[in-house]
Amino acid sequence: MPRPLVPDRRARILDAARQLILERGWPRTTVADVAARAGIGKGAVYLELPDKAAILDAVLRRSTRDLTAEVRRRVVEADGVVDLPAVYRFGMEALLADPLMRALYVGDESLLGDHVREVAGGADGGRYAERFGWLAEYVARLQEAGVVDPAVPTATVVRVLGVFSVGLVHAPGTLGTASDDGLRDAVALFADLVGRGLAAERPADPEAARAAQLGLLARLDRQLDLLEEP
Repeated sequence: MPRPLVPDRRARILDAARQLILERGWPRTTVADVAARAGIGKGAVYLELPDKAAILDAVLRRSTRDLTAEVRRRVVEADGVVDLPAVYRFGMEALLADPLMRALYVGDESLLGDHVREVAGGADGGRYAERFGWLAEYVARLQEAGVVDPAVPTATVVRVLGVFSVGLVHAPGTLGTASDDGLRDAVALFADLVGRGLAAERPADPEAARAAQLGLLARLDRQLDLLEEP
């Protein structure tokens, strides 16, 4: 007689794996540990995901989807022009609120192990590098919409945003740990400064700006869909 299916088995596996990553780090976690935490047999884990690497990748994809959904929600609910600083603030606040995404962003090997090197430059890392290209396209569209000064090189805008973001998340090692409110205030101030420095002289097109933002998020979702196809 076949054994009954476990309800939401995949979600339970991913929940368990996330908990273990944050508690002890992925290098010190085994598939057996994930199965035990999820309350299922080890063989049931392999029915959903082929190996340990696939489990981690699925956990990170789900966290990325959640982050993207949160940014999209804030873009859709915002009034008026949602400019580059606003979207940057939405994204950074969502990222800082998720310790797993923060670990991926800064390349924390203590939590994620070799995976952070693979996504940075390995055969599997192209999709992460591709997102920086999408950001450049997004900035260019905001320049066309009159939200960002077209006289500033797109690559310069992307680099400035990246440098601040990496510095912000790494800052505790040099400047000490900041409170959540302190981090949000720093992001808000930087976003405001960027917005003033990049403001275009001509009136902005709110609909074109919103279309650019939602288009970028939709491309990320499509990429995640392709990765989940068998």
